[in-house]
Amino acid sequence: MTDQGKDFDDRVLGPATGVGAKPPAPSADLLRAVEGMKPVRTRRRFGAVAVVALVGLVGPVIALVRGPYRRDLSGLPVGWVIAASALWCAAFAVSLIAALVPRRGDVLPAPSRASRVAAAAIAALGLFALFATVDVPGVSMLPAERGWTLFDSCLHCIGTVAKVAVVFLFVGLLALRRLVPVGGSRVGMALGAAGGAMGGLLLVFICPFATTAHVVLAHVGGVALAAAAGAILMRVTAGPAIAFALLGLALASGC
Repeated sequence: MTDQGKDFDDRVLGPATGVGAKPPAPSADLLRAVEGMKPVRTRRRFGAVAVVALVGLVGPVIALVRGPYRRDLSGLPVGWVIAASALWCAAFAVSLIAALVPRRGDVLPAPSRASRVAAAAIAALGLFALFATVDVPGVSMLPAERGWTLFDSCLHCIGTVAKVAVVFLFVGLLALRRLVPVGGSRVGMALGAAGGAMGGLLLVFICPFATTAHVVLAHVGGVALAAAAGAILMRVTAGPAIAFALLGLALASGC
């Protein structure tokens, strides 16, 4: 076919198919909708962290103000108290930030980063508890002095960790209720680990038991259980998850 034939075909097909025709004018409804649009308020990267931290810290602060403190606190090496407090505080902070703060330029928290940070924090706490736990002979309390077994003492301290962690889980779930990402269970793991680490930080000052087995099983184990609880809660839809967290908050408050 010649070039002239091709031009002829294009001239015929264009009007027949509407190709090249002017688009219709926008409707009045569309114009009103566009004119009424407002810029979306972007999510502040650290706003959720501030809210969750402030609410979750109320309980631990009250517990520290009211006491009582562990009876061997004054006999512990000052350097150890500072190092233990710093490690537990760092585990809390990095886990909470990983759970709630997106990377710069992102909209949602990164699940893979959150789970890696939480796992690393729990591992660091476990190694510190295993190799660096100290006591004051003759002053630090043993579970037998209260008529408890090791299991009884662990249950007691895990309960304390749970009371602290469930507040962080509840408030954190509220903060994430509209933007739970794919892989939310890993974000929940980091959120639970953060709450558990704050509970462990509180135990550094109030738990009277200083044996390595107790600290590893109860304090660090409590963090691991809180992380598992957060992962499970984030696997269900936001409404039931918040309801379960609220139930756990009520039960922990009554313990």
